[in-house]
Amino acid sequence: MTSITNLSPELRKTWHPIGRIGSFGSEPTRFELVGEPFVAVRLSGEVKVFRDVCPHRYARLSDGRVVNDNIQCPYHGWQFAADGRCAHVPALGDDATLPPARLTAPHVKYAYDLVWVAPEEPVVDILSIPEWDDPSLDKVWIPPVDVNAGAAQIVDNFLDFSHFPYVHAGTFGSDKDRLVHEYSTVRTDDGWGFVVEYPHVIENHEDPAVATGENPLVQPRHMRYDFRAPFTANLRLELPLTGMVNAIVLWCQPMTLATTRVHIVMIRNDCHTPEERQAAIDYERRIFDEDKRVIEFLADKSVPLDRGQVHVRSDRHTVEFRRILQRLIIGD
Repeated sequence: MTSITNLSPELRKTWHPIGRIGSFGSEPTRFELVGEPFVAVRLSGEVKVFRDVCPHRYARLSDGRVVNDNIQCPYHGWQFAADGRCAHVPALGDDATLPPARLTAPHVKYAYDLVWVAPEEPVVDILSIPEWDDPSLDKVWIPPVDVNAGAAQIVDNFLDFSHFPYVHAGTFGSDKDRLVHEYSTVRTDDGWGFVVEYPHVIENHEDPAVATGENPLVQPRHMRYDFRAPFTANLRLELPLTGMVNAIVLWCQPMTLATTRVHIVMIRNDCHTPEERQAAIDYERRIFDEDKRVIEFLADKSVPLDRGQVHVRSDRHTVEFRRILQRLIIGD
């Protein structure tokens, strides 16, 4: 049986976010990705990423500090420049010939205010977010959340909409939304993603006109999911009664077998004040916590990709999700 976990080696050939660009400074930061430790640090004005090991005696560089715009190992004081080359060995003196030691660096890129890392040459690019440059929409970031689940499990849950009336009964789920109607799943031209559009109804507790009786509690909502391998999804929500647009972009960072860091931004047209932004964050966190109470207690941290689970008609797009990840794991 083919399955995927946070430690599947094929994930080394894909892009993963490690945090917002502005969150990294001159203090070295250790993080894990696909079970491997890395260090991120700002050198020469840019966030640099290396394997978290000094090539001299294998000490953790994340326990060191920045000296003369170099990252300094805490063990023997060796310094390494922004390009990873050895820049200074204190025990040899200032004029000594330096050893040809160099830090190991993964592939790094910067997009959507995030630092992205691929330990090996990536086989698929990151998802394009058209809402990002829309001047009518504001970006509302949710603080990163660490979840005791696999990244594939989290994305599988995010894509699924048949669980809304049950898991989200305390927020937006409606018992009038139990039947999943016919819908189509359109795979992207390169085969690494898909698009699903689906209209349904929700209980809109965010609409202040519900309390005054101007709008009904149960309202129509249009959803568009854009998924791209391995662990990115953009859920664009539109509510015609209120005119609200909210694109919820979810990126997963697989750290250890049992831990995933989730990065989420809401790109929406109805958050104009700090109070409105905080209310939107609090509401989205309530929804996410409802999901966590389920996915953190699934049987294990893997997602079977070819067999081992029962699927029905309403699972069409999450089955497609598994097919795309299976392509990543076993190849074309």
